[in-house]
Amino acid sequence: MKVNLSLANSMLNGYFHTLMKTVVNRTGKVFYYFIELVFAFVAFYFIVFFGGGLFGFGELQEDGVKIYVKSNGVHTDICLPVKTPFYDWTALIPSEDFGNVKQLKYVSIGWGDKGFFLDTPEWSDLTFSTAVNAAFLNSGTAMHVAYFSNDLLHSESCKTLFISEEQYSKLIKYIEGSFTLKDNKAVLIPGRGYWSNDNFYEANGNYHLFETCNRWTNKALKLVNVKTGLFALSADGIMMHLSK
Repeated sequence: MKVNLSLANSMLNGYFHTLMKTVVNRTGKVFYYFIELVFAFVAFYFIVFFGGGLFGFGELQEDGVKIYVKSNGVHTDICLPVKTPFYDWTALIPSEDFGNVKQLKYVSIGWGDKGFFLDTPEWSDLTFSTAVNAAFLNSGTAMHVAYFSNDLLHSESCKTLFISEEQYSKLIKYIEGSFTLKDNKAVLIPGRGYWSNDNFYEANGNYHLFETCNRWTNKALKLVNVKTGLFALSADGIMMHLSK
């Protein structure tokens, strides 16, 4: 009986040893393949992020409706005349939401990750969780709107563009469609603006690695055939094409 128990114990130990060796080997292979997949994805995203905006398509016109595209180096906005004979942005975005701005000449509009917009007024406010949510989760979005009393100054970070009335009509529809509307007006997120002339509004769509704030601007410019990167995820992929 003792011999049988000893034999059974030896066989059991051998079985578990073989099983654990198999599990470790397979786990190691899975981990190795996972690391390979991660590096492949990072390399692919690197190529898309930096390469997608290198090649520009479209054209730059000499006259028409004057608009601007401005950048802080990371994020881009489209700046539009508040009132033209065929559209008034205050009908969509009420001027009453901006108490300290009296004369409204241009409106700056941008789309982006809601959490990033609302929780990161300065880069020093950026947290790890905010960055991860914006980059890797299919997160909610917001529109950032600022009104200006004067024309913007043309510079390396603010490019002057001209588009036709037909193109401007297309751009209006694209931007309108990015806002969440209630009674045909943008839905304000109260008390979250950075300055006295800006506000945030609820938006449609979701933010992720391949649908960034700059990709929103990129698609807007492509829609109206303004020269821009083929698939621009970065601000540089847009701004580099807006100078003749």
